[in-house]
Amino acid sequence: MDSKHCCNENRGKMCGLDEYIKEIIGKPISEIETPALMVDLDIMEANMDKMMDFLRDSGAGVGIRPHAKTHKTPEIAMAQMERGALGICCAKLGEAEAMAEGGVPDILIANQVIGERKIRRLAALSKKPGLNLKVAVDTKENLEDISRESARQGGHVGIVIEMEVGNRRGGVRTIDEAVELAKLASTLPGVWYAGTMGYEGFAVFMPDYEARKAAANGAYDILLGFRDAIKEKAGLDSGIVSAAGTGTFPFAGKRQGLTDIQAGSYIFMDMRYGSTAGVDFKNSLAVVATITSHPEPDLYICDAGLKSMTQEFGMVGTLPSYGLKVANMSEEHVSLRPDENPEGLPGMSELDEKYAKPAKKPLGVGDQILLIPSHCCTTVNLHDILYVVRDGKVEDVWRITGRGRFA
Repeated sequence: MDSKHCCNENRGKMCGLDEYIKEIIGKPISEIETPALMVDLDIMEANMDKMMDFLRDSGAGVGIRPHAKTHKTPEIAMAQMERGALGICCAKLGEAEAMAEGGVPDILIANQVIGERKIRRLAALSKKPGLNLKVAVDTKENLEDISRESARQGGHVGIVIEMEVGNRRGGVRTIDEAVELAKLASTLPGVWYAGTMGYEGFAVFMPDYEARKAAANGAYDILLGFRDAIKEKAGLDSGIVSAAGTGTFPFAGKRQGLTDIQAGSYIFMDMRYGSTAGVDFKNSLAVVATITSHPEPDLYICDAGLKSMTQEFGMVGTLPSYGLKVANMSEEHVSLRPDENPEGLPGMSELDEKYAKPAKKPLGVGDQILLIPSHCCTTVNLHDILYVVRDGKVEDVWRITGRGRFA
């Protein structure tokens, strides 16, 4: 954004942003002020449809509860719901509030909500008309705190018991704990028993496909064992049985007994998931950058950097037809050098065909280049708006209202 789009006292809002958005819709992406986050709408929608087709054709009766921590954008969540998603997952209460504000009717907060102030917000959110709100719990104390406050406010919070299935993070460790929590959730005021969940995050990036499959199915065995014990010892129907991420969707989607998967990154993809065997969705997300300097024949500098793209999953990438590779990143700059034998990931093919192949060669100062995040979820969290592009033009601009709402 240029200087006329100054920051004001409200975080995440800019003076003149509304006017800029009105101006940019319908314009070619070459007019976007960079660095900027963009999604190719055709590719993203095709990824959504592909996942729904897979789940339907698998015949196991598993649905999807996509994770909004990836996109943090209500318009995307609603598009997923319209395609048949059972609900939406959120990582934090703040994200859930953002999704509810955007009209999402079914939300699972897939982490524990702890602390008096947050629990007050949780109970208040559960009172929103038309909202089915659920939260993960793994201790008696937290469940009782939620029940007490929800009952005080007249709320109705669904309780999903998180099970430890090998990830060594949150989750109850024993059958007895799970049964006790299920009984409490079904009897305490202000809450209701909604089901179980377990995340096999330790498996999602395993490079060997068969090893990943075995690890994932081992985790589902544990989760379904908890489910069966609750049914037997507490006399409760299973409710939801939720698991999995983008890296394990091929296995969870075929596993009878699970009700839904919590995949998120499949709609966007990134460098890490793009190199994970069996995760064959297409890259739809990119950061649009501008070449700002070409000081040497073999050196190009663009205006993206660590403040617009994250690097915890490795170096960001670019599209092969540019003939360049990313050499280095700093706060405000990405350095690129010529690549005589560029090899893109398979999922890049459509973005490459649409944006890199038609680009002027060689690139010069003022030309745009698309960079592919190494981690889509944390890159999205750096941006206030998402440019929605179809056929090379800005079709819409969506505010990433869940951005930064991690409390």
